[in-house]
Amino acid sequence: MRKKIIVLIALTALAFVFQWEFTYAQEEKPGEEIEKVEEFTGEEKPEKEAAKEEEEKGAVSDLVNFLKSIHVGFYIDTSYEYNFNRPQDEQNQLRVFDMDDNEFNLHLFQLSFRRTPTTEGGLANLVGFGAKLDFGEDADVIGATGLGDADDEFDLQEAYIHILAPFGNGIDIYGGKFVTLAGAEVIESKDDFNFSRSFLFGFAIPFTHTGIRIHYPLAPFDFIVGLNNGWDVVDDNNDGKTIETRVGLNLEKFSIGVVGYFGPEENKVDGDWRELIDVVATLIPLENLTLVANLDFGWQQDANLDSTEENVFWWGVAGYIVYDLNEIVRLVLRGEYFDDQDGFRTETAQKLWELTPTLQLRPFAKYSPFDNLLLRLEYRHDQSDEDVFEDVNGGFKKTQDTVAMELLYYFTL
Repeated sequence: MRKKIIVLIALTALAFVFQWEFTYAQEEKPGEEIEKVEEFTGEEKPEKEAAKEEEEKGAVSDLVNFLKSIHVGFYIDTSYEYNFNRPQDEQNQLRVFDMDDNEFNLHLFQLSFRRTPTTEGGLANLVGFGAKLDFGEDADVIGATGLGDADDEFDLQEAYIHILAPFGNGIDIYGGKFVTLAGAEVIESKDDFNFSRSFLFGFAIPFTHTGIRIHYPLAPFDFIVGLNNGWDVVDDNNDGKTIETRVGLNLEKFSIGVVGYFGPEENKVDGDWRELIDVVATLIPLENLTLVANLDFGWQQDANLDSTEENVFWWGVAGYIVYDLNEIVRLVLRGEYFDDQDGFRTETAQKLWELTPTLQLRPFAKYSPFDNLLLRLEYRHDQSDEDVFEDVNGGFKKTQDTVAMELLYYFTL
């Protein structure tokens, strides 16, 4: 773990140096003349020598332009949470990332690199890449099987090559490890509406995939098809492959996307498929009001439950109301219902629902570079039809209530 932290610090320092150097090098220095004056020596340089110098200058210029095209991102997410049940094991039940009661947490420190391909310029500009290096408690949760060590609080969340094939509107081809297409919420809290993640995010869908993904936009639609090793694995746990698909409709005030995953996911079993249908719809009826709905249906053939094999099913729905009072204050309300009728996803056959109001503040919205500092205050009520939430005596009850404060900051060079 210590070696990985040292590597992360080194990469961060190098990113700062490169970005600063290439930005600073392009700026005019005070007191310097803009016009360049060549030194007169009385002799003309040989033609080959002059050509070599021009070639070297061109190579340096290409390298500078390449490095300047790489966007480096920094992100840090911290929180404190209190559980009114005061669970004996100090763990919040059925939470994704916010699992610790009465603790300050470093959820995620992320260093990201991204180069977006473009049809402008030469062939080299048709190739890009993306990578996200995650450190912190969240990295333990999302870590894919077959990559890294367990419980080391590090994860290579994404690492892929991105090729833009210049046909039609442009075909995006991704190869490597990338996040799932499913769900209304994502791993980085800065891109979510609430601090805590929904039951759907944690139990209905996967986090990441390793494989190939092809995207083609055809306004107002977009289409994605891909093939990967399965749910949250780098090393495939069987000989089958998982198919992913997406069809999206994107209008000015309304968008909807339908995602499907189909393939074998059980360990060393090729014939028993898992299927997931995920639907996310977004409506903006007013300038400051956003409504989001997420619906998930999942099923697994011949799942291993209590030494028996049977088909299992889970489904859920979540809704979000997001209202921006101004550029500083945002109000969010999330409600959801999740039915794990066979206990395949939560280890208990149960019906869950939750209600989560969140207050988000962007105190320095008008002052760059601190405009990306976010403070969130959140209350959440969880309820199940089974006794699954631990109390102070080590017993279990049907409800769980928590309050949380989150502070996060991010920027991109």
